[in-house]
Amino acid sequence: MRRTTIIAGIALLLGVSIVVALSRKPDSQAPRFVSGQVKAAGPFTTIHYDWADPAPFAGGKVWIMAVSSGTNRHCFLYDLDQRRVVGELFNAGPIFCNHDQTKLLCQGRDSFPTSIKQKLIAFIQRLPLARIRFQKINRQETFWVLDLRDNSVRRVGELSQIPGTGSSWRPSPGFRYGCNVPNNAEEGSALFLCDLETGVFEKIKLQGEVQGWWDASQILLRDPANNFILFEVITRTTRTLFTATALANSLRQMGLTNGAGRIRAINNWNGRDYDFYFALQKESYREEESFLLKANYAEPTLKLLCRKFKFEHLGHLDASATHYLYNGESGLPGRGGNGGVFLRDLRENTSRTLVPPDGSGQYALARFYGDEVIYFRNRLPWRTDLNGSNNVPLFPPPLP
Repeated sequence: MRRTTIIAGIALLLGVSIVVALSRKPDSQAPRFVSGQVKAAGPFTTIHYDWADPAPFAGGKVWIMAVSSGTNRHCFLYDLDQRRVVGELFNAGPIFCNHDQTKLLCQGRDSFPTSIKQKLIAFIQRLPLARIRFQKINRQETFWVLDLRDNSVRRVGELSQIPGTGSSWRPSPGFRYGCNVPNNAEEGSALFLCDLETGVFEKIKLQGEVQGWWDASQILLRDPANNFILFEVITRTTRTLFTATALANSLRQMGLTNGAGRIRAINNWNGRDYDFYFALQKESYREEESFLLKANYAEPTLKLLCRKFKFEHLGHLDASATHYLYNGESGLPGRGGNGGVFLRDLRENTSRTLVPPDGSGQYALARFYGDEVIYFRNRLPWRTDLNGSNNVPLFPPPLP
């Protein structure tokens, strides 16, 4: 046993020395950006963007990932209004830009020291007489702030995720801050905050489920007692927005009898900031109806928008909350789409088909962009008007 421990200790010390030495070397694979009009040479077999981003088309631009083979992968910055590529990102995956789109938070390669550590553990466990058992190592994600004007770059921090999982960054209105709750043992008790202006990247211990950005510097959370609280990222203070008791009283006063249950908050990007809506937390959207309330920021109070509102899997409200966009499904919610896109008019309580189903078994992942809808079909993005006309590929754009 002593011999095994000595061998393992020597191997670990050697590995740590290698990791430290390598981490001091300049990273030749650091993120960089090439601006200007770039010809997107296809054909591409898969084109996608981060459709789950709270504000994927901020500033009228979107980051497009285009793939034609294992070695032909590109990340383009695409201007939706001018319909042309305005730059390409290398060695990183984009997350979000600041307000004037001069700085980008991006994810670089998975941490090299983590890779070395995994290989080192595998080596030790193959040694004769080795009896050491290591827990599975979480995957490390590294993050950088890249200045798109001069390609100056700074590595700001990293997150630890359970292998096979991931998480999303939520940009604040104004796009100075971003917050993330990684999928690991601390989920629900800590969040990460990144400040694009200062480059500060830090973990903040805080109990509750992140609901989204209430305003430019406050994050809305639901605590374990189902109260909604605001966390101010500048002063690091909290205050209660709505208690669980106050919410229950408001529902009774409105005469809402949709059923008891936890209340969830829904943040919806309106092109400038986020509007917040409140509804019942449902496990399934198939048969059950909820209500839909909208928060008034000035008071704050809650306004009843819909007494009976039918949510759909992956559905989205438009900026004015007069229309609801949702995807066709071939079976139970979350079990598979049929490729269709549908639009519900909340004022008239009517629905119409924007894109007919194709029986593909895939969700269209439709999102609003102003007076258009952007959706997927056959792993490629398309755009169409709200009446279903002018249905054309989003990228590459059709020739004039």
